[in-house]
Amino acid sequence: MSARVRSGALIEDAPTVEAVASAVAAAGSAAVDLEFMTEGYYIPELSLVQVAWGDIDDPIAVAIDPLAVSPAPLVEALARPEVEVILHAAQADLALLATRFNLRLDGLIDTQIAAAFVGMGEQISYSGMIERLLDVELDKGAQFTEWSRRPLSSDQLEYALDDVRYLPSAWRKLRGRLEGRGRLDWVAEECRRLADTWAERIPPEEIYRRVRGWNQLRAASLGALRALAAWRERESLRVNRPPSRLMHDRTLLEICRRPPRTIEALRDVRGLAGGVVQRYGEEILDEVARGALEPPSLPPRPDQVPRIGQAWPAVLGGIVQTRAREARIAARFIATRSDLDDVIAWWLTGDRDQEPELPLLGGWRRGVAGDDILDWLSGRTTIAVDGESESGVRIVEHDG
Repeated sequence: MSARVRSGALIEDAPTVEAVASAVAAAGSAAVDLEFMTEGYYIPELSLVQVAWGDIDDPIAVAIDPLAVSPAPLVEALARPEVEVILHAAQADLALLATRFNLRLDGLIDTQIAAAFVGMGEQISYSGMIERLLDVELDKGAQFTEWSRRPLSSDQLEYALDDVRYLPSAWRKLRGRLEGRGRLDWVAEECRRLADTWAERIPPEEIYRRVRGWNQLRAASLGALRALAAWRERESLRVNRPPSRLMHDRTLLEICRRPPRTIEALRDVRGLAGGVVQRYGEEILDEVARGALEPPSLPPRPDQVPRIGQAWPAVLGGIVQTRAREARIAARFIATRSDLDDVIAWWLTGDRDQEPELPLLGGWRRGVAGDDILDWLSGRTTIAVDGESESGVRIVEHDG
């Protein structure tokens, strides 16, 4: 190792970052946390990278200052599929890492997910988890620190390092409980799904699908929306300001429903700031005009679910709730309303001899609730009211 790494240090030079990256790669496991600023930014500004590795009970914990040195070598080490990367409530960190460094964490372990699968609550906080697992009460005095300000005090640095130095021990305890319950693979599957979900940003050309009401537009207006929403996304990323700073979604829709043809007409659009018109007016008009001539293919209408199935989500939801309470996990981990609708649509309009690849019909979900749902759909079971059960219902198998 070319540079000596001292636990508790704030690292501001490239050789020591390289040394940390080498040590993490050799260890094969690291706890990670990010501090960043979100106010006024589209992509949060990375302000601190904390990492801990080595002895589980007494790991080396350091913080890298990304305002002084690039953390890229560490990011490359974390990207290795053989490296286990432990985070807590990882969604925001994953989104930032994917956007800034094009990183997907193959070895992700999210301890918030792991805690949920051992009955510690759906979204337990980091401090709450550490207190319950390790009987350590963390200092919350620096939780509202503006992490982009320098210098950082010793108290602020210690607070930041506490976010990673206890994670390896917490994960060891969680792992033991998961193995005892046969749920380690469940958590691994959920962490892979989380990593996949946040590994890539939606392409600018597809961002229009996030604008409420997009699928109610006619072809030309839809083409205009796709082009204008893509332009807004690219410009927001360039200046790193939220898209709403340029124009709100409702303004996007208004422009695309009734396309203005002149700057004067554009100024009359409700909700569009005069400064935006002055700076971007010609670009907006060009994008709308071009997009109207290149509409996307209209989305196919979903198969009409027969009337008989319209009440089924409530029944299937009852099955999910029952099994979730028995398993002591949140029902949302098993199935969302959309997951239930997908199963119903397939059962009523699809080929029952060819099961689709749906979350509820695969992996651990199949064993927890998927098979029960298929049994009910097939008429092999019924749902009965049971005032003595925790969920209020029970699944009854038919005789014969």
